[in-house]
Amino acid sequence: MKMVSTITLGLALAVSSVAVVGVQPVLAAKEKKAPKAELTPAVREALAAAQAAMAKEPKDVATAAPKAAEARAGAVTPDDKFYAGSISYDIARQTSDKKLQAEALDLMLASGKVPEANAGNFWKVRGLLAYDGKDYTKADQAFTQAIQSGEKSNDVYALSADTKDRLGKPAEALTLLDQAITGAEASGTPLPSDYYGRGIAIGYKAKLGPQVERISQAWLKAYPTQDNWRDSLITYRDLNKIDADYELDLMRLMRTAKAMKGEADYYSYAEQIYIKYPGEAKAVIDEGVAAGMLKLTPGGNVKAFSDQANSRIAADKADLPAAAASAAKAANGVAARATADSYLGYGDYAKAAELYKLALQKGGVDANVVNTRLGMALARSGQKDEAKQVFSSITGPRQALAKYWIIWIDQQG
Repeated sequence: MKMVSTITLGLALAVSSVAVVGVQPVLAAKEKKAPKAELTPAVREALAAAQAAMAKEPKDVATAAPKAAEARAGAVTPDDKFYAGSISYDIARQTSDKKLQAEALDLMLASGKVPEANAGNFWKVRGLLAYDGKDYTKADQAFTQAIQSGEKSNDVYALSADTKDRLGKPAEALTLLDQAITGAEASGTPLPSDYYGRGIAIGYKAKLGPQVERISQAWLKAYPTQDNWRDSLITYRDLNKIDADYELDLMRLMRTAKAMKGEADYYSYAEQIYIKYPGEAKAVIDEGVAAGMLKLTPGGNVKAFSDQANSRIAADKADLPAAAASAAKAANGVAARATADSYLGYGDYAKAAELYKLALQKGGVDANVVNTRLGMALARSGQKDEAKQVFSSITGPRQALAKYWIIWIDQQG
């Protein structure tokens, strides 16, 4: 029974209604500040008529609209284009005409007269209009221009990333989200949780394991919920080739983070350990039953796992002291590691740590595997600093799991 991530690949970013900050310049005010504006006579006349109509209460859009269209059609100079676009955008907002809003913004942006401080906002809104109209190629161009023009709001990065994914450019999408996450971390204000989830969904679909790993770890630092822990760890497992030992250690972290959810999680865990680690199996099954996720139905597999584990616990525990003594005399650390694994399963973290250290000292074992479990034992016994030091020494494929453990340790009181 396989554990499955609950991340929805189609998770959508919420896009609020399009709104522009500072895109409604008043023509008369602009002209007072810039008396040398180069407006052709016909355009000036049309703009004046449109502005006068829009100044009425209520606004006379019926008169203003054709005059604005006349100004757009006759626009030649940069000032013609900027002011014709400005009044046209004002009219388009009044009439909720998004097509005209887009045309007006294009005209203003093409004029070269948009103030540098506002260019990022103009491009962002142009991207929003294109995104809303499902013109993702234009949206991609506009959001890219917005970022290059200095627009640093979180949503422009998220929307740009989503747009790139829709255009089949997931790696570029995650690069943008990485930039947004880095900026958010530097500011001390995390992105909305859905942004991380969307990034993980994009990376999962495209099988971009390293990128998903980074984003999920940032997600857990910002939003360490049980569901997020579960989804992050299972997504990591699904995107990476890990052996049974690695998967067991991943499930141990999931259990430690209280992120196990549903029958499949408990069943898969118990199935893997009920023979080798009966004490740990009993604990997992008991937790699953208490949570209402497992049932000890006569004749069922879970009941069989439980019965076999329970029947072996007494003898298994009785053998441990002799096994530890024998391990101390062994030529290498293989026996010490195996005995430590058993103590770890019974929750005797101090004895497990002692034997893992012995295994490392004697050698002949995979140091990264042993250090993973030594770190677990230390973390579970409250020795946070020593545990982090051990996890930080891990290299190779298990380095990712070590990083997840460090995140969990940092979140403990």
